[in-house]
Amino acid sequence: MKLSKFAVASAMALCAVAAQAVVTESVALYTDPAAPSGPLTYGFEASDVLPAWLSFSGGYVFSDGDPGVGVITAKPPGAEGASWWSIGPSEPQTPTGTVNFADGASSVSFLWGSPDTYNELSYTYTSGGASFVNTVLGTSLDGDRSVGVYLTLTATAGDVITGLTFKSSAANAFEVDNFRVTSVPEPETYALMLAGLGVMVIVARRRRL
Repeated sequence: MKLSKFAVASAMALCAVAAQAVVTESVALYTDPAAPSGPLTYGFEASDVLPAWLSFSGGYVFSDGDPGVGVITAKPPGAEGASWWSIGPSEPQTPTGTVNFADGASSVSFLWGSPDTYNELSYTYTSGGASFVNTVLGTSLDGDRSVGVYLTLTATAGDVITGLTFKSSAANAFEVDNFRVTSVPEPETYALMLAGLGVMVIVARRRRL
């Protein structure tokens, strides 16, 4: 079934036990996807350079024409490039894949192909963790390889997202691509910013004299 380009947005607030921390979830459903705002951070292409603060483990990176494509995995609709990451029960995949943000992330978006209710996604943040409840997408999308979803997680209340865990709990793969991540600046970055502001203040004072 070919759907016209549209977005179904839903926002849910998840309150952590400590410090009233919140991670907001939003979903945009497309068959001809328009990417969320912000540059592509990582797309699993051979030419992509993985940022030092971002790491992936598990799963398997497939490319167009690889054995198993179309049988045990499918390229997410709207994937930018020829490669994508797949988590599943069939080799060479693994049933679990993880993403870690060494410095923390204030927001994370990624493209999710054929969003099935039996795919499991959980995430951790500085004061706790939660699972994405896929039922918001409805069982009607299960197994529909023409559908792609952009899922965005946004940390608020002073929290940062520290990691994601993907699991495939049935005989179907969990395919994702096109990660867009807003990383929290390292302490050195803040120090440089403060130093720059200090220099600007000194210059401004000298001009007044």
